[in-house]
Amino acid sequence: MNIKLKIFCLGGLGLLLSGCLASERDMGTLKLQLKELNETIALMQTNQAELASKMEELNQNLAVSNENLSQLDAQIFNLSSKLDDINAAVQGGQGAEGQTNAVMLPSDIFNEAKNHLNKQSYDLAVTGFKLYIDKYPDGENIQQAYIFLGDAYAALGQARPAAIAYATVLQKFPESKVIPTARLKYARSIIPLGKTEEAKRYFNSIVQDFGRSPEAQLAKEELANLK
Repeated sequence: MNIKLKIFCLGGLGLLLSGCLASERDMGTLKLQLKELNETIALMQTNQAELASKMEELNQNLAVSNENLSQLDAQIFNLSSKLDDINAAVQGGQGAEGQTNAVMLPSDIFNEAKNHLNKQSYDLAVTGFKLYIDKYPDGENIQQAYIFLGDAYAALGQARPAAIAYATVLQKFPESKVIPTARLKYARSIIPLGKTEEAKRYFNSIVQDFGRSPEAQLAKEELANLK
């Protein structure tokens, strides 16, 4: 074989080997890119699954919120209906022939509210006592209405309006027989409001001013619990 032929053969073999090496590098690069692509797809699928889970949780929370709102609307509607009924009874009305229907007496409103209080229907009790106080500020049961109004608020966990109701008795009726009770309940109602020292002063005033009353004994017990 002459020299030119040998050179040609060796050159062709070199080109062939060079092509093979280039193809292997390309395959390696392609495999690496494919691996990265698969990892990216897997990450996207994971993110989609998490997003779907969060969306489902959000939908559940919205469903619960809507249900709670529906229940609240129903309660408000019932309270409004009850208040309308009581107002209608207080104001009276005209019968089919123009005759005036029987008007609900102040004592009826008071007793109705008290019945709700005894039945632990505190929202309705608040509505009834507030109506009595608004319509009959000089009524026979006005002092007790304020006390019971405070009791209803206290049972609902609403310390501030309860304290206001009791304080109203102390301010408007300082000579009333219910003052020991009003002081005791007022002092109790302001403890959750962070007014412990003021509560102690009121408990002590009951012991000093009404030492023989049942409220004085209760006040002593409250003072012992506060130490």
